[in-house]
Amino acid sequence: MRKTTFIVMLGIAVAAMAAVAPIKWKTTSIDLGQVTKNEMKNLSFEFTNVTKSSIQILEAKGSCGCTNVKFPSGEIKAGETASITANFRSGSVGAFKKNIRIKTSESEEYTYLNFKGEVVE
Repeated sequence: MRKTTFIVMLGIAVAAMAAVAPIKWKTTSIDLGQVTKNEMKNLSFEFTNVTKSSIQILEAKGSCGCTNVKFPSGEIKAGETASITANFRSGSVGAFKKNIRIKTSESEEYTYLNFKGEVVE
């Protein structure tokens, strides 16, 4: 019984350690509110490298062509803060929900940064 309990607890500990994200986001969601049609909006998602080693942003892509994403090309040192920025050009009138997909050198999983709003005339 003790051996089984130990194995289960060890498995939980390993899973918890694997789930720790390499970066901590100040926010992962922005509400732009009402945006005029064809307006350019600037977005910024600040993050901190919470690992003990340098990491790199390998990929940062917007969910559509209306979003131009820029990210740090070099390594982000342990404890360092940086930002992923984007320019969003509003299009069709109505509500929208978009995202930016992020991949780092320290995680198998993607992180999604979300933004939403409503395009008006």
